[in-house]
Amino acid sequence: MKNLWCVWIVVWNCASAMAADDYKIKVDVTQQGHVFHTQASFYLPLSVCQSYRYLTDYDAATNIPGVVASTTTRVDVRKARVERLLEERILFFPIKMRMVLEMTELPNLGTDFVQISGEAKSYKGAWRLEPEGSGTLFKYRTESEPDSLFPKAVIEYFIKNRLNSSFEALAKAGAERLKQPC
Repeated sequence: MKNLWCVWIVVWNCASAMAADDYKIKVDVTQQGHVFHTQASFYLPLSVCQSYRYLTDYDAATNIPGVVASTTTRVDVRKARVERLLEERILFFPIKMRMVLEMTELPNLGTDFVQISGEAKSYKGAWRLEPEGSGTLFKYRTESEPDSLFPKAVIEYFIKNRLNSSFEALAKAGAERLKQPC
């Protein structure tokens, strides 16, 4: 029942005029032992500055389906602590998960994050922003080791099959910020 929350960091559900193909979404999940390695990317027609503002708008996560609450506390100028409460259904089982992430911000480059408490045995990763043409490529990578009462096959199915739609929703939400100033 514990940790499938890493998927919810990237779940957004907003409409956009861009087609899914326009986002150039790529997702790859591999497993080594009990650890899942995720690499993903998508493209948005935002400046790097707009992209960075989107990436570090942590409390906007309450607009994400499944995110019940998100609270950000500033630790210092370049660090934030983000606490989230998530709710999901796997099969017919309601799941509630809590996590606290420490975010290290690298202005206009991305963020590094690590779980400091929560449902996973471990969860850490990074977002990187790379200028590409008239927009920005968002690159995501994580290592996560779930601690779950669910069978491994259920967790694996959930992680591998939900990420594509999650990144598509995240990209659509980001595309909505095209007209927001930097």
